[in-house]
Amino acid sequence: MERLAKRILPTVVALAAGLLVLAGYLVPHPLITFIRDQLIRWAVIVAAFAFILGFFNVLRVHLKRITRARPGAFYSGFLILSALASLSVTLAGLMLPSVRSLSDWWFLHVLSPLQASAGGLIALTLGLAAFRLLHSRRNAGALLFLFAAAVVLLGTLPLSGPAGERLALLRQWWMSVPATAGMRGLLIGVGLGTLLMGLRVLTGLDRPHSDL
Repeated sequence: MERLAKRILPTVVALAAGLLVLAGYLVPHPLITFIRDQLIRWAVIVAAFAFILGFFNVLRVHLKRITRARPGAFYSGFLILSALASLSVTLAGLMLPSVRSLSDWWFLHVLSPLQASAGGLIALTLGLAAFRLLHSRRNAGALLFLFAAAVVLLGTLPLSGPAGERLALLRQWWMSVPATAGMRGLLIGVGLGTLLMGLRVLTGLDRPHSDL
């Protein structure tokens, strides 16, 4: 009975749901399409509740870090306060139209600058990683990575004159040709990996829904 409840039954449910959703995209039958849409709606609802549980789990972990006075407790407190503030402002803007302007101000003047700052830090981190990679491993890949980081960083600077224009054009070409090609390759790899993982779940080779 325990094997049935923890291994066989979850596997059968996962296989049936996956095959029905797949059939809904392959077979244009009204009944199968209706079942596919219902399963997708249920999946969205489950994902929403999983997101809520994940949010409260993050709060629980960082509250435990604060109560036990572990290293980084200050950052945990800042994370909790910012998460609660963002949640409160967002919910207030959704439920009370009179404070919708406050929610818009929060996203425009607080979250957007923070995202821009994080993007700037990522660029500097990539440059530092390029120098460290060149220091530890001097090969063609490290040189190419350093060149790409330098082109992207220098191309964003507001340099005047012919040199600034050439750097801007080089950065634009680099972002639209080599970087876009690499991103498409990554997306294709992610898509194939997701497809392979789904096929392994459908065939029962992987059982992430089972305890055994």
